[in-house]
Amino acid sequence: MKRLACLIVALTLTLVGGLPPASNAQELKKITFLTNYVYNGRHAPFFVGLEKGFFKEAGFDIDIKPATGSGFVITAIDGGQADYGMADISSVVQGVAKGAKVKAFMVYTDITTNGLAALSPYPTAQSVVGKKIAAGQTDSVRVILPIIFDLQGLDASKIDWQTADPSVYISLLMNDRVDLYTASSDSDVPALKKVVEPQGKTVYFSSFAEWGYDIFGYVLLGAADALAKDPEEAGRFAEATKKAVEYSIANPDETAQIMVKHNPTMDIELVKTQWSGTIQSIQTPYVAKNGYGVALKDRIERSIALTQKALKLDGQVMPDDLYMTLK
Repeated sequence: MKRLACLIVALTLTLVGGLPPASNAQELKKITFLTNYVYNGRHAPFFVGLEKGFFKEAGFDIDIKPATGSGFVITAIDGGQADYGMADISSVVQGVAKGAKVKAFMVYTDITTNGLAALSPYPTAQSVVGKKIAAGQTDSVRVILPIIFDLQGLDASKIDWQTADPSVYISLLMNDRVDLYTASSDSDVPALKKVVEPQGKTVYFSSFAEWGYDIFGYVLLGAADALAKDPEEAGRFAEATKKAVEYSIANPDETAQIMVKHNPTMDIELVKTQWSGTIQSIQTPYVAKNGYGVALKDRIERSIALTQKALKLDGQVMPDDLYMTLK
């Protein structure tokens, strides 16, 4: 009997030991991540990270949600409605200067893919003065274009903003109700070409990077107090994102397939084209020299200086107010 009891105890311990700890699922932290805009190929790596388990390996149960612009993301994170998000660096500078308690901790795209789309060429910033430009209320271009105007000695009050939802940009342009609309080379331009080129029309894209806007593109950000309290968590999120980006660059076709799997209404060829454009904004000479996701102090200072001067922001924003360098 005693031997039988021992065998039963041993068997029980073996079975229990062979099962995964019951607390494993509970150890994953539920987080909400906001993309800067409605989903496009630029956001595919986050779905790759979800699909491949990179975020899960880092301890996260991630819920990815779209947004309507960088300003929306900043407000949501500042208000505790999301844990992490991505936003244009100039919008983050503006938000911090106005009191938003958020902070960037990783560079997602080294240069901006933002600009203006049109059916006629607009080669210079001067050429869009007085033209009707469609833009969402929280679109980061409302921050960027005045910076460019300031750099070139133009009057930003001459920008004729037409507030509109992104879903109607193409319709407004096609019906001559606006001259241009805010767009990105890696998402909006391929979508516009798909609509207008079969009609014999040509798409023109005015790149802000070519107009002298030489600061970071999109950054990852979180609530400043949360980052200060637990920088290790942000570090794990950043590493998982880097792993997802690297995988996505190495496997663009599979990346597009994963994006469409999670978002069935998206067009796989369009996603491929969009992600290809984003890769160009990631694989720059700066990244080759300094590493992906890295922000050096001099470039952070330039991002702050350009934004503050152009927007005449009150209050001094220091590099440590804007960006946390993770260990």
